[in-house]
Amino acid sequence: MSAFKEALLSGLEEYLQSLQVAIEGLTPAEAHWQPTMHTNHIAWLVWHMARVEDSWVSRLQQGSAQVWTAEGWADRFQMDAEGTGSGDASEDVRVMPKIPLSDLMAYVDAVREVTRRCLDQTTEDDLSKVYQYRDRNRSGTWIWGHILVEESQHTGQVAMIRGMMRGLGA
Repeated sequence: MSAFKEALLSGLEEYLQSLQVAIEGLTPAEAHWQPTMHTNHIAWLVWHMARVEDSWVSRLQQGSAQVWTAEGWADRFQMDAEGTGSGDASEDVRVMPKIPLSDLMAYVDAVREVTRRCLDQTTEDDLSKVYQYRDRNRSGTWIWGHILVEESQHTGQVAMIRGMMRGLGA
């Protein structure tokens, strides 16, 4: 595996471990607590992180089916098959079904398994290839970097919300 791929995989695994620590022991009420009516809750953030990763990795794999629909997660969670959370309004976050964190993490794990395989199979050509995204073109390198940024930002948000509820180190 190239140094680039090793660095990406290391970052992805570090953020997954940090996410697992940040949600450990949370009650269902804590998982769905919103600091304000206009902020995300932890369960929504976990779902969104997995959905974004799933969507981008599917694109990198030439539009292969997303784990979300191919493995029935959208139906199981009774959520929109096309939704990723990007652009969701506060009301969308509030009405998200009360999905247990363990179920959300099972979806995260299923996505991560596909992500690891995709990263392992990614070639130098794939990294420089241009992929269409909405009204823009993005390179494979940009997409992998963006997945890391998403993981970083949202894992930090999860940890911050946990800290707001339980205090430092709790």
